[in-house]
Amino acid sequence: MKISRPITHLFLGVALLLGLILFREFGSKRAVKKTAPSGAPPVAVSKSTGNDPFAPEQLVSVGERVIFGGHAPKFEPNQDLPVGRGQCPACHVILEGQRPTRFPKLIGVLSRAGERIQEERYKKTAQKYAETGEPKTGIRPHARTAGEYLIESIYCPSCYVVEGFGLPETEDAVSMMPVIDRPEVGLSDYEMVAIIAYVQAAEAQGDLSKVTARQDWENYFGKKLTAGDAIETKAPSAPAMPDFSKVGLAQETPEEIIEKMACFACHTIPTVPIAQVGKIGPVLTLKTTAAKRIASPEYQRALKEGKVRATTPKQYVVESIVNPDGFIVPGFDNAMPKHFKERLTFAALDRLADFLLTLDEEAMKNQFQSSPADTGGVSKTRD
Repeated sequence: MKISRPITHLFLGVALLLGLILFREFGSKRAVKKTAPSGAPPVAVSKSTGNDPFAPEQLVSVGERVIFGGHAPKFEPNQDLPVGRGQCPACHVILEGQRPTRFPKLIGVLSRAGERIQEERYKKTAQKYAETGEPKTGIRPHARTAGEYLIESIYCPSCYVVEGFGLPETEDAVSMMPVIDRPEVGLSDYEMVAIIAYVQAAEAQGDLSKVTARQDWENYFGKKLTAGDAIETKAPSAPAMPDFSKVGLAQETPEEIIEKMACFACHTIPTVPIAQVGKIGPVLTLKTTAAKRIASPEYQRALKEGKVRATTPKQYVVESIVNPDGFIVPGFDNAMPKHFKERLTFAALDRLADFLLTLDEEAMKNQFQSSPADTGGVSKTRD
C-alpha cells in the first residue's frame, strides 16, 4: 500500500517531537551534571530568611567572602587558594587537597574543639588568665562548648595554643596567629561570626541546622548581636588621625616594628627572636636576595609591564612592603597584607628597610644553629 506524502510527514513530525522530549528529560540532565566544589556546599539565600543578616545561609555566604574573597573555590590537589580579607587560607588548611600550612588545619576542627576544652592545658590556661585576662586581648578563657572554643580561638589566639604551634621559647603559651579583629586585619564581629559559620557548615556537609555561630558568640560574650552589628568591612584605608599604637614609628627599633606589624607571622627574619618560624613568605635575607630578585626574569618581566619600578636593593625592599602585589616571589602565595603603606611612617619604613638589608644567608645560618626550631619543637605533624 502506498502511503501518502502528508501522512509520511506526520509520522516524521511525531518522531521528531518524541525525540526532543526524550532529550529534554534525560540527555540535558546528564549534560549539566557538575561536581560539587570542595568545602561547604554552596548555599542559596532562602526567601524565607527575609532580611535577616544572621540567617545561617547568609552567614555562610559572608564567611566564604571573608575567607576566600568569594565563593569557596574548586582546585586541584596542592593548588593555592585565593585569600580573602580574613587571610585564613594563608595559614590554615581549610579544604581537602590544600597545601599544608603552618597553623592547625581547620578540617575536623569541631570534634577536636570539644576535646580541647577538656584538656588540662586548657584548664590551666583558663586558670592563669582568670583574673587579669590574656595580656594581648584581655579575654579570660571560658569556653564551654566546641562552638564557643572556636569563637574564643579567633578573638584570642593565645587563650589556648595547640601544642607545637606557639612562638619559640614560650612553651606554646603565645600564638603566632595575629588577632584578626584588630587593625592589622580589622574584621568586624559579624565577619568573625561568619568565619565560624562557614567552618561549621563545611564540617556538617552543608547542614545549616549545625550552624550555631551566632548563638556561640552570644553565649561566649554574654550579649546579643543585632542587625546593627552586621557590618562587612573593606580593606583598610589611611585614617585621618591614625592610632599610633598600630603604626610603625621612627623612634622604634626594627625589632619593635616587626613585632607591631606582625611580620613574624609570615616571615623568618634572622636575628629577630620572635621571627624564627614564619614560612608563608620568603626568609628575609635581603642583603643578598634583593639584588638577585631584581635581576630575575620574573621581576624584569613585571618591570616591563609597569607593575614594579625598583632598580636598587633598597628600592626593592621598600617596594615589596608598600606594593606587595607588584611582584610575588616565585613559589609563594600572594598573601601579604596590603595596608603597610598606611601603617608605617616614612622614617620607620626607611629604618626597617635598612635593617633588612643587613641580613644575609650567614645571619640565617648562625641564627638557626642556636634556634629552638632545630630541636623539632615547632615541626610536629600539623593538627
